[in-house]
Amino acid sequence: SFLWLMSIIFSGSNRQWVFGSRKLLAFIITLLCCVFILTVLGVGLGIYSKLAPLWTEFTIAFSFFLTIVVYGIYTTSNLAAEEASLEYYHFPLWFKSLLPFPMLKSGGRQRIREAAEKRAKELRTRAYQERTMLNPNDSASKSRRANISSVGALLRRAADSIGRGDFDVSKYEGCLEEDWYNDADDLKKMSVDVLSKYMPRRLAEEVHIHLKVGTMNVRSSSFGAGFFEDEGRDRKVSWNTNEESD
Repeated sequence: SFLWLMSIIFSGSNRQWVFGSRKLLAFIITLLCCVFILTVLGVGLGIYSKLAPLWTEFTIAFSFFLTIVVYGIYTTSNLAAEEASLEYYHFPLWFKSLLPFPMLKSGGRQRIREAAEKRAKELRTRAYQERTMLNPNDSASKSRRANISSVGALLRRAADSIGRGDFDVSKYEGCLEEDWYNDADDLKKMSVDVLSKYMPRRLAEEVHIHLKVGTMNVRSSSFGAGFFEDEGRDRKVSWNTNEESD
């Protein structure tokens, strides 16, 4: 109950709560396994001590009890292997010995291995989606990175500059496109506060810096071109070395 209450309090604000509680969870599972084993042994010894002289009654009672225990272990082990195949595959050997039925046949072990690999791929894909990170092995992520607009390129450069190049910024690009901002030049008049409505503020600050640097580069290049163009127009270059220069 303590762990349950703490999970309600902290799981919403601390996304690493379950991972941090893994040792306590392992202790609780081990304790539950010990309780189950001791309970089965206690009930078996109780049946023997009460009905040992009466062998017929003892056989009936013990057979009934053994049937319930074996069938319960069988259904539980199949449930764990089918619904939690990845976890069951990585269970320690002593824990698998309590739920052994899916591992008794080679075909069952193969099915568990295949289901575990499929489950691992699903969890990996979900992790990238929830963390908004680019999956380097996903063809969809590669195609998104290959076909990007100027807004998307700007967002990715800004994310790279702050060390978040592995994050997927396509959703922020989509928010801008919803308001018809399809070109990076359309963002030059935006302030950081306006940009932060479409993306995290740290990213908005870096995008604003990139836009300012880009504008300054354009202005300096145009100023230099105009200066040398005007200078060339006023001055006429002569290749005659006999003429005296002014």
